[in-house]
Amino acid sequence: MDHDKRVDKYFATRTKGQNGVLKDILWAPNNSHTIMVGDNDYLNLVHHREVLTKQAEDLMNCTVYRDTVKSSVFLSDFDPHTALEQDVGAWYGKGCYFAQSGYAANVGVMHAVCTPGMHVYVDTFLHMSFYDGLASRRAKVHAFKTNDAADLEKKIAKYGPGLIIVESVYSTSGAFAPLEDIVRVKKAHNCLLVVDESHSFGLFGTEGRGLLHVKGLVNDVDYVTVSLAKAYATRAGLVFTKHALYVKENSYPYIFSSGLVQNDIVRLRAIWEVIKAADDRRERLINVATFFRSEMNKVAKVVGGLKNTPCAIVGVLMKDEEQLASLHRFLSNKGILAAPFIAPATSPDFPILRFTVHCDISMKDAVVVTQAVKEWTLQSKASAKAKL
Repeated sequence: MDHDKRVDKYFATRTKGQNGVLKDILWAPNNSHTIMVGDNDYLNLVHHREVLTKQAEDLMNCTVYRDTVKSSVFLSDFDPHTALEQDVGAWYGKGCYFAQSGYAANVGVMHAVCTPGMHVYVDTFLHMSFYDGLASRRAKVHAFKTNDAADLEKKIAKYGPGLIIVESVYSTSGAFAPLEDIVRVKKAHNCLLVVDESHSFGLFGTEGRGLLHVKGLVNDVDYVTVSLAKAYATRAGLVFTKHALYVKENSYPYIFSSGLVQNDIVRLRAIWEVIKAADDRRERLINVATFFRSEMNKVAKVVGGLKNTPCAIVGVLMKDEEQLASLHRFLSNKGILAAPFIAPATSPDFPILRFTVHCDISMKDAVVVTQAVKEWTLQSKASAKAKL
C-alpha cells in the first residue's frame, strides 16, 4: 500500500481547492469577530471572573496535593477529584465519575456496557463518539429515524432487546428527543438506555440538572453521559449511573489516559457552583434562542424545520460545501463567526452552518446575524441569475 499516494489523492479530490477542508471550507478570513455564534459556551462562563480567580489561587497556592499526571484508576478517596464526584453525584441523584472529555465518557460507557453481537439501537443523528466505542466492541448497530420512537420499536421487534442510545438535544438541529416515548419503548422491551445530555445539562431544570430531571425520568435511564465542554465551559466529561465503579474499571479511556489535573477539578467545582445559581442566565438564553430561531426561519432553511424550540442550536442547511464555505466567509468578513459542519459530522449530502447563541447575545445581535444571512442569500441568487 502506498500511503503517500492515498494522502495525495485525498487532498486532490476532497475539495475543489485541493487544500483540504480546514483551509478550503472551515477557514475564517477574519481574526476579529464581534458576534460569536459558533461555540458551545451557552451560559458565557468561559472567562467568568470568580472561576478564573479560584483557578489562579489554586495554581499559586497548591501545596497540599502534588498535581500528578497519571491514570484516573490511581485516584484515592482523599483526592479533590473523588470528593467532587461524590458531591455532584449526590446533587444529581446518581453515582458519577469524571472522564477526560465527553468523547471519552461516551466511548468508555460503550466499552463497559456492550458485548460482541449485542443489538444496539441508535438515533440517526447520534454523536460519532458512540460509534467509535461500538465499533471496538463489535456490536450490531441498528439506526432508527431521528426522534421516531415508533421506528425504534419496529427495529427492536425485529432484532430483539438490547441497548438504546439517544441524545436529549441534538447538536446539529437543536431538536429535543421524545424522552418519554423512548423510555416507554425501553421498558416495554426490557432494554438498557443511554441518554447523552451534553447540550441540555446546565441549561434546563432546577439548578441546571438537565432535561431528564425536568421530565422526572432520571431513574428510568441506565447511563447519562455529558460533555462538560458545553454549558460548563471546561474540557471534561461526566457519566451518571449506579454502576459508576463498574464503568470506571471497564472503560479503556479511563484506564489508559491520564485523568483530570487538580486545576481542572477546581474549575469544575467553581463553575458548578455558578451554574446552580444561574437561573437568570438560563432565562436569558431561552429568550434569545427562541427569538433567534424565529428570525432565522424567516431567511434560511433551518434543519428539521424547527420553529419554536427553545434551544440555543440553530442549524442552517446548505446545498453543498462550496455554498457553506461561501456563507461562512461572508459572515466572517462581517465580524460574525458561526460553525461549518461537514462530513463526518453531517451527512456528505447535507452540510450545515450551525449557529449557537449564548445568554449574553443581544436581540440586536441576533437580528444582525439573520439579516447578514438574508443579504448573502440575495447576493447569491443575483450572482447565479447573472451567470444564466
